[in-house]
Amino acid sequence: MTGATPSPQPQDQARQAPATEDRPSRVRVRERAMVAAAVEGLDTSGPVLVTLSGRSGFGQSSLVRWAAERAHESGHRVLRARAALSESELPYAVVTQLLEPLGVPPVNNPAPPREPFPGLARLLRAARERPTVLAVEDAHWLDRESSHWLQALLRRSAGAPLAVVCGGVDAAAADPGWPGELGSAPGPVAHHLTLAPLPPDEVAAEVARVCGRADEAFTAEAGRISGGHPAVLHDLLHRFAALGHRPAASRAPVLRATGSAVLGDHLMSAVRQLGAEAGEVVRALAVCGDLLDFPLVRTLARAGSLNERRLRTALALTAGIHALPNGRLRVEPALRVRVLEEMTADDRTDLHLRAAELAHRFGAGDRAVADLLLAARPAGSAWAGRTLRRDADHAVREGEHDRAAVLLAHAAQEERDPAERAGLDLELAAVHLVTEPEAADLRIERLIRTPQHPAAVRLHAADLGLTGGGTEVVRRSLADALTAATGTERDDLLALFWVADPTGQGNGAPSVPAVPPLPQRPASHAQAAVRAWRLALYGESLHEVRNLAQAALTDDQRPDGPLIQPALAACRALCLTDALDDAESGLNRLLGALGGSRLRLAAPHILALRGELNIRRGRHAQAERDLEAAERGARLLGRSAALLPHLYGIRAVVDVESGRDDAARERAATPLPPAAEDSEHWPRLLFARGVVALRGGNPAEARDQFRECGRRLLSRHHLNPALVPWRSLTALTCHTLGESAEARRLSEQELALARRWGTGSTLAWARLTSVLVTGREDRLTDIRSAMGEVRSAPTGPEYARVLAEYTALEMTESGGDRRMAALSLAELCALTAAHPAAPMAVRARALAGAATGTVSVPGWGDLSEAERQSALLAGRGRSNRDIAALLEISSRAVELRLARVYRKLRINGRQELRELVRAMEGH
Repeated sequence: MTGATPSPQPQDQARQAPATEDRPSRVRVRERAMVAAAVEGLDTSGPVLVTLSGRSGFGQSSLVRWAAERAHESGHRVLRARAALSESELPYAVVTQLLEPLGVPPVNNPAPPREPFPGLARLLRAARERPTVLAVEDAHWLDRESSHWLQALLRRSAGAPLAVVCGGVDAAAADPGWPGELGSAPGPVAHHLTLAPLPPDEVAAEVARVCGRADEAFTAEAGRISGGHPAVLHDLLHRFAALGHRPAASRAPVLRATGSAVLGDHLMSAVRQLGAEAGEVVRALAVCGDLLDFPLVRTLARAGSLNERRLRTALALTAGIHALPNGRLRVEPALRVRVLEEMTADDRTDLHLRAAELAHRFGAGDRAVADLLLAARPAGSAWAGRTLRRDADHAVREGEHDRAAVLLAHAAQEERDPAERAGLDLELAAVHLVTEPEAADLRIERLIRTPQHPAAVRLHAADLGLTGGGTEVVRRSLADALTAATGTERDDLLALFWVADPTGQGNGAPSVPAVPPLPQRPASHAQAAVRAWRLALYGESLHEVRNLAQAALTDDQRPDGPLIQPALAACRALCLTDALDDAESGLNRLLGALGGSRLRLAAPHILALRGELNIRRGRHAQAERDLEAAERGARLLGRSAALLPHLYGIRAVVDVESGRDDAARERAATPLPPAAEDSEHWPRLLFARGVVALRGGNPAEARDQFRECGRRLLSRHHLNPALVPWRSLTALTCHTLGESAEARRLSEQELALARRWGTGSTLAWARLTSVLVTGREDRLTDIRSAMGEVRSAPTGPEYARVLAEYTALEMTESGGDRRMAALSLAELCALTAAHPAAPMAVRARALAGAATGTVSVPGWGDLSEAERQSALLAGRGRSNRDIAALLEISSRAVELRLARVYRKLRINGRQELRELVRAMEGH
């Protein structure tokens, strides 16, 4: 007997209800006519064999059943059987089914039969008494003995009114040539019919019969979805019609959705016919067929009693299951849920877990194994947690933060160690900060306020929250956490509390939390970084700032990675001290040390600061690249309003310095969210707007923007003129507007603060402003002093402007040094060569037109303009890297230029070139 199949569930009956009305008996007209003629003419004809073959699902079984019904209606005896995969190794399994109505005892018992073809004579006698039809479905699973028995029956049936009607698929592992073997028996008339997919005209006729008049697109879609399978087409159309829709192309989405349900039902029906063990294998395939070879799938399904070759072939012939080029089997993705939905939830999760273990053991990729783990119950195994975390890291790199959040949440369920679970919560918070900042804030607050968590987790949670823009939440949590923290953890928590507001002024209002002040003698590297930044904002103790910041960056080697905000504070402080190499090195190390979502959150801040650093060096192209990357990164974050003023402000200044006035105006005027105005970076944008207005010939507007910038900076006690020279530019605009007293007052303030701070760039800029607004008679002395200060500074905008004014005064003032003017003009031209539309490039050309001094050095006239530029910059002490950045060429190009310079000037290297430039300056 065939294997027992589970009774259909109520939902299955509901799905199948429309299909019971009229199975596909109105198609296959030619085949039905031939079968009918064979079985209804047995009274006058001899024995006949009809084989119906074709691909699975093409209606062979329906035609066999239809033939049996027609024979019964004609008064013939009908004996039915259905071969099954589970009985394909059982001798006489089909024969037993056929002979049962004749009262023949089962012949498939283990004992050998007493005759070579048991029951054969009994059947032949019965057939001669009354026309008999044998109807065998799924003949491709005929057991060997039953196949031989049927062949013997056909050989001995001469003159008997007997018909054998068998249906099956073209090929199966049991016996690929079953139609040929049955037809090899001499005597009976044989009809071999191979079924193909329903032709378009029959599909159209069935659509019209069930749904009414349909357009061609709908009919074609129905044929595509059904694949030409009569039963699938029948059920598809009846279910669609039951929904009350018109058969039009506009309803194709409904037809496709219905098709998925129908195909799923037919697949499950086929699975039930294959038997319980085969059903387990199909469910295993639905979970991981793409990942595992078929023997492993059988192992997963615990189906060891079925012949592997026969089982694999049976599944490959089942509609909805496909054989892949690599030999594996795959359940159609749209049908996988249908295959698994009849399992209990516990069985499903257990199957996914066992599949994940097997896939992991045999080297499947992290993503595939993680997908299985997400649908499984927690394994409680270290390998599962590691796999989920690795795939989460990959998802973050690919920008799939929602997936990363799900993976990390599941990894936390796998983790038993509380400390490791806290670390996973931190990673999850970092992911949420990109997509769900409010949810991240809650998680970070919980991490900070839980003293049982490792100190490193609490510190990084606070640092992460500050980087992600949750400043207020973090500071409140830190204020509470500090009451119970001790030792080095307390020192670093205190530093993180103050790093977001080093001067304690917040948005211009003093904050007086119940938190101790930052000590003057830092107790940790993080405190050293924050104190350096605080002193830099005040514009005090230049050497102490530099030492503290350098120590904070070089000595703080945390095993769990750097704290972002203290490191940024140290780099900002170094920028203000003109120690740009140290600052850049610190920023690059910070970028390299971060990974995952922490890098995604911190990168815009780091790149924005590096862009500002490049502007201070005059590297406009590099600054533009960094700022553009920072802006792209900021746009992907859940919070970006606080950082955008910084980015827009610096980029507008880059545009001005590069001669892109239209772009500068557009960027400075770009609307920003209201929250941006509360950002500590808002003064940066106000300053840029002032620069744009001044460049556009509107000094009054420029003055107002500079004043508002200064007001906001002063409200926070950000006094250092190295931040932005707002006083100097306000003084210059006031001087232009005839407000001489105000101009002198601001200029004197700037000069006093610059002297207190002491960097060359700040002091030179302040001296230049004093020269331009005070109208003193010893302007040449003052500008020479400014030039002496700026020689030690980076070659940024301040350097270029001082150099231009110095050149102009040396050219025009009584007592000016025309030779020095010529050298300075040549350097100015070299610095501005990469951006000919920039203001300083225009100024350089104007000065060149009025120049009278010349440089008289043997061989100097033989140098090209590009070689002179590189020679002057190298003679001023600039490195090849600096020269390449300033001139926007490669370092290799600089090397080649300087080599030609040495050869033409007949000198032996950079040291002699420096001496030559000093001699040209008259030193």
